[in-house]
Amino acid sequence: MKFNVFFACVAVAAIAVPGVASAQMTAGEIEYTQACASCHGASGKGDGPVSTYLSVKVPNLTKITARNGGTFPFQDLMEMIDGRNAERQIGAHGISMPVWGDRFMTDSGSPDPVENEINTLGRVSSLVYYLYRIQDK
Repeated sequence: MKFNVFFACVAVAAIAVPGVASAQMTAGEIEYTQACASCHGASGKGDGPVSTYLSVKVPNLTKITARNGGTFPFQDLMEMIDGRNAERQIGAHGISMPVWGDRFMTDSGSPDPVENEINTLGRVSSLVYYLYRIQDK
C-alpha cells in the first residue's frame, strides 16, 4: 500500500499543472521541505536556519542551471542527492551532504529490496524535478 500511495504522489508531481492552487504541494516540494530546506532554505537560496552553523556556504539551488552553463544537470543531481554511488566531497563539519539514498531506502521499510529501490529513486527524482522547477529564469 505504501508503495502505491508513493507512486501516486510522484505521478501527481510529474503532471502538476502550473496555476494549480499554491496550497497543493508536489511530492518533490514535500521532499524538499522535509530533507533540504533546513540547510538550503525554504526558497532554495542557501539561507536555511541550519546554514549559519555550517563551516561552508550552502549552495543556492535556484542557480543550478546558471552554474551549469544553462543546462539543468538532471542525472548529475540524481547521483549527487542519492549519494550511494557518488564520490562525496568533504563539506560542512568535515562531512558532505547526507547520503539521501541510504536514508530513503531505510525509510521505505518494505521487505522487498526492489520496492525499496523504486521508492528511493522515485523520491530522489521527484526532488530533482522540484529543483528544476525552482530555477531562476
